[in-house]
Amino acid sequence: MRFAAAILLSLLFIPSARAQLPTVDPANQYRLIGPADRSDSRCIGQSETPLCAVETLLACFARRDAELCRIVWSGGEGVSGFLAKLQSSRYWWSYRIAAAELSGAGEALIAVAGRMCGLQTAEPDCFTTPAPPTSYRLRQVDGRWQVVDWQSPPGQHPAAH
Repeated sequence: MRFAAAILLSLLFIPSARAQLPTVDPANQYRLIGPADRSDSRCIGQSETPLCAVETLLACFARRDAELCRIVWSGGEGVSGFLAKLQSSRYWWSYRIAAAELSGAGEALIAVAGRMCGLQTAEPDCFTTPAPPTSYRLRQVDGRWQVVDWQSPPGQHPAAH
């Protein structure tokens, strides 16, 4: 009986988790993160879905906002030092979802192809070639998604594309 209940619960979880995953963007479709009033995302600062968690982390990097990192990054306790090592200027970030998949119960992987579009002092110029995708690994904890880690191609950093 317990086995049947476990299977039923796992089957119920998979569709809802899969429904939370973003769709892959076409190669020429990009989203934009900049100042709070000029971002395409409507869920920055939230972590109810894997995409919201990734967009919140990207906004943390682009805006140099440590509080956004702490909301979604499991390593966020050292975020102030992390951000201090990055370029000091805030910038526009253009990105597309290159891949999204579940990697286990309560875990997901989202690959983001991004490009830095200039400092936030002017309108963004996003005609640069995107960097190879960075993969973000997420885990659901207490109903909220957390970025566990990310992996960029060699020589790349997600906040410096």
